[in-house]
Amino acid sequence: MVTTTVDGQAALTTPARLCFIVEERYENDVMPGAVVDVLRSWGHQIDVLRPNGTAADLWDLLFTGPTRYDAFVLKTVSGGPGQSLLDAAGAAGMTTVNDYRAIRLARDKAVAAVRARAAGIPFPRTWFASRSALLGQIPADAYPLVIKPNNGSSCEQIFRVDSPDELAELNIDDSCCLLAQPYLPNPGYDVKLYNTGDEVFATVKRSPLHPGAEVVEEQIEVTPRLRELALAVGRAFGLDIYGIDVVETADGWVVLDVNDFPSFGMVPEAATRLARTVLRLTRRAARAAATTSVDYTFHPALETTA
Repeated sequence: MVTTTVDGQAALTTPARLCFIVEERYENDVMPGAVVDVLRSWGHQIDVLRPNGTAADLWDLLFTGPTRYDAFVLKTVSGGPGQSLLDAAGAAGMTTVNDYRAIRLARDKAVAAVRARAAGIPFPRTWFASRSALLGQIPADAYPLVIKPNNGSSCEQIFRVDSPDELAELNIDDSCCLLAQPYLPNPGYDVKLYNTGDEVFATVKRSPLHPGAEVVEEQIEVTPRLRELALAVGRAFGLDIYGIDVVETADGWVVLDVNDFPSFGMVPEAATRLARTVLRLTRRAARAAATTSVDYTFHPALETTA
């Protein structure tokens, strides 16, 4: 495939055909709109599919011949309709960014906690409950606790409770499953690690548990340990573009959350970096497809005789 140089990096000149699945709440956000703008400026064909306002014809979207899109990119809330569309694309053998299976691992926070722990990544002990009343079964010596929705996003509906009595008074949404984790003391901020696919960045962000804390939100140095931790998460989940929230404890850095397409706030040239990664992953998948054939046709099982 023909390439050229953009800002000192290789970019495709043969137009890629990409579909960005973007839910309503992100339509006016910098991400992923800025990435779409960069890709279009490089001459690529980008369609934006809004799953909340479209009756998507799956046959037209996924089985138009020749293949309509080279890859699909997802920016949606956890559990939203866009996830189903991305899964459908993956089930049809299409390229997705990130890989649709990796996104599933990260977005179900109970699954993410276990995946991280199984990979040896430091992660808080986690309780899972289908409704808030069950949280009362957690031992009293585990408090203070952080309570959050299992499918939460954008740091919403996260609470600290210091005792069982305080938990009983908590007014929490019971429409989704919940997680509880021991509260890890912090100075009022978390560190967010972002992997754009070619480099890891670190920023300080105010903790949702300390909304009134005086925090200077800024980019900070990525130490070898932070880089190692970020890359370990990417390997464990199979993610290429992602972010993680970490906090420093007396026992070292601990991962609090994994996000498959975060805001990349304060990351320099984030849109350009992400655009390059999307193209690189699309090109890599195309090369792999050229050498591998996958048969999705149903074949009835052959009868055998003894």
